[in-house]
Amino acid sequence: MNHKLKVVIFILLLFIPTYLAVAAYITSQDASVEDSRDVVKMSIVDPDGGTYIFSPENEGEDAEELNREAASEIAFLTAMNKNAKAQEMKPDAIAEAKTFTVTYDGFNRSSVYEYYFTEDPGAAFFRDPDGIYYKITSEDASAFLCKDYAACLYNGSVYPVLTIGDATVLPLELDWRYQLFNGTYRPLETETTPEMHNYRMNARLSFSFNLEPDVIDISVYDGENMIYKDNYANLSQISITEQKQLRFHIEAKWYEVDGKEGQGEAVYDFMATVNAPASFYLNTTTITNGEFCVITVKDKPEDADILFTAEPDLGGFEPTFVEDGDYYRALVPVNYANPAGIYTFTLSCDGVTQELVLNVAEYEYLETSMTVAQSVIDATRTEATLASYDDIMTPVASSLNIGTDHLFEGTFSRGVPDGTSIRAGYGRIRVINGGASYQNPGVVYMVSEGHEVSAVNNGVVIYVGETDLSGVTVVVEHGLGLKSWYKNLSEAVVEVGDTVNKGDLLAYSGETGFCDMASVQIDLTVFGVPVCPYSLWDNAIPINNP
Repeated sequence: MNHKLKVVIFILLLFIPTYLAVAAYITSQDASVEDSRDVVKMSIVDPDGGTYIFSPENEGEDAEELNREAASEIAFLTAMNKNAKAQEMKPDAIAEAKTFTVTYDGFNRSSVYEYYFTEDPGAAFFRDPDGIYYKITSEDASAFLCKDYAACLYNGSVYPVLTIGDATVLPLELDWRYQLFNGTYRPLETETTPEMHNYRMNARLSFSFNLEPDVIDISVYDGENMIYKDNYANLSQISITEQKQLRFHIEAKWYEVDGKEGQGEAVYDFMATVNAPASFYLNTTTITNGEFCVITVKDKPEDADILFTAEPDLGGFEPTFVEDGDYYRALVPVNYANPAGIYTFTLSCDGVTQELVLNVAEYEYLETSMTVAQSVIDATRTEATLASYDDIMTPVASSLNIGTDHLFEGTFSRGVPDGTSIRAGYGRIRVINGGASYQNPGVVYMVSEGHEVSAVNNGVVIYVGETDLSGVTVVVEHGLGLKSWYKNLSEAVVEVGDTVNKGDLLAYSGETGFCDMASVQIDLTVFGVPVCPYSLWDNAIPINNP
């Protein structure tokens, strides 16, 4: 052997370990996970999104036990992979199965497997990273179906949950077992607490379980005194007239009977702040079509919503309840488009439901003609100007700038000099040049240009501007959604944010916008619904303080 050949052989021998290492790496990348020694971490994601992580490299307290458990679970699943038999095609049974995703992390790779299980151990499969399907042995599948991470496959693993409103009450004790595919029961680990938590309950003392108990015994304590000991059905016998701090002790049982896949018992101990029941009041029993009433709510919890429905419907109007001193109030208008008759309001808050009845008397709105120059109509009352007005004013009408209390008090003024005549009253149907018509949302006064226009009651200026339709316009908010609108002005002398009192100067009358002569139009609205001001000129808005 010559010298050059020896050198070549020597060099090749030097590279053999590298080639072997590369080949081993490539082989390991393609190999299926069948040896637990190749796995340093295993993650299981169940069909409901629950995650279970096993790693035999834990440190610190309980590390030895955790590592032993992790090694055992990794060894079980990798052995299950090894025992499985490859399939020539995708099994049909997978369509009915739930999917578990398992990620095996090794020293130099990560492999993702999908496992398909039902409660039938004879129809269990997995798919490896190469897309090959394997049938799991019935023995291995049976063992898998008894694991904690397979609990979501069983309906009985849904354990009892007690809720008060939106809050979940953790039990002091909960022993729950669910039925496995083989008819035996397996205990389910659940969260409990020794702490005495405090919840808020409505005056009906209502709570609920997602699984109705077969037996439920309740003891209620007011301080050291037991004020109730019976079942849930009679709990409403406790009369709550003021806020109380009560302690509850509840024992519930779910029996093992045919048709049930879970059974157990639970104990709950908790405190509850119980509010006095909300109550609702109308400020009047009768109004005229086009007027409004006031609903007052007493003892409304701060975080409880008030639900409102009306029969017949109020044209989609839903009242906004505003904190007003010790109460909550809402103005409820009955639009002139709504028919007369008996209206039933149903209000619910914090588990309490109450009906209020309002009689709406009929009012006949008359029709009158108006003559307007076509040039004025073309400039101020077209589809475009009407749409532009809505775009600008709808947000103003629906806004609530005074978030608490109300500023209005006493009677309302007309907003114009004494003795000013009315040209078109509230709700009057005005026919334009014998053609199109509209229903007047306010009161139009005959007043020459330059006369003072004043605030009809106390409030805050929330809009000053000009539109083609309404001309120079000022809007004042008085509270509870009640607003006054001043239109067809020549000039405004206030700014947005100004606080005004009844009688304060706002603007001067004019002939801007859509009008047939120099005038001023003053409207009242409740969140955009036009309301009649006539009764307010002589009488203050009656408000109950029950």
